[in-house]
Amino acid sequence: MTSFTFSIDQVRAAPPEVRRWIERELTAALAALNRYEQDPSHDHGPALAACMPQEAAQLFEMIKGNFLLSQVFFELARDTPNSHGAAPLRPLSVADILRHTRIGDSDRLVDCLTAINQAFQAIRNDTEATLFGFDQRGHVFIHQTTHDSIRQLWEQLFAAHVPMASGPALAGFTPPRLGPSEEDTTQHPPGSADVNF
Repeated sequence: MTSFTFSIDQVRAAPPEVRRWIERELTAALAALNRYEQDPSHDHGPALAACMPQEAAQLFEMIKGNFLLSQVFFELARDTPNSHGAAPLRPLSVADILRHTRIGDSDRLVDCLTAINQAFQAIRNDTEATLFGFDQRGHVFIHQTTHDSIRQLWEQLFAAHVPMASGPALAGFTPPRLGPSEEDTTQHPPGSADVNF
């Protein structure tokens, strides 16, 4: 790479086509710099692993005994507005995760993400596998496949625990009767003066 330094006076004295060339080069360099700053994929180094559906199920089996880890794990499947980043990465707001899980500080969140990643590394038998990336603007990034796999698992678990609607005997539950019973209404027709307190 070769670089040149020109003073303002030298640029002013240059022929018009040279000034236009310098202007195009500066514009291209600034545009590239702006794209780099807006593209979060440059912020988190190594490529993020894509957690497949069967791996997501194994991962949940490993952490489901820890309520906080499970909460953070399923936050990774939350759909939020503007949650699509530079494909195939998906940005998630650290502040939103903290608020939804009611974790008091970001250090505890980092501990949870570290524990989830370590469990994933054990499943993959790969100490270099990385599920998460971070940027300086308060986002954690995951691979879109990871989001989709965890979302699929959450939907399966939810569907397995929602009983089918079957009238009043829904899952053995009988709702309490509110208001007067049929017996009360037949013994005391509307407009009856017999009122007991």
